[in-house]
Amino acid sequence: MAATQKLVKDIIDSKTGETSKRRKGAKNSETAAKVALMKLKMHAAGDKSLPQTFKILTHSNLLIISLEL
Repeated sequence: MAATQKLVKDIIDSKTGETSKRRKGAKNSETAAKVALMKLKMHAAGDKSLPQTFKILTHSNLLIISLEL
């Protein structure tokens, strides 16, 4: 459970505190972090018989830049 709480805290800390007149995100950043973690776990691939404590979850974004000269 501590590992999950650490992941949620890391997700909350990684969000930048942009201020604007309109709210563009979730009302509660803690709930949004939990939902992001749930979505990450939902799309995880691998052995389902391993306990959650042995799993390492990573999230990466693929950025493709096309350079045309």
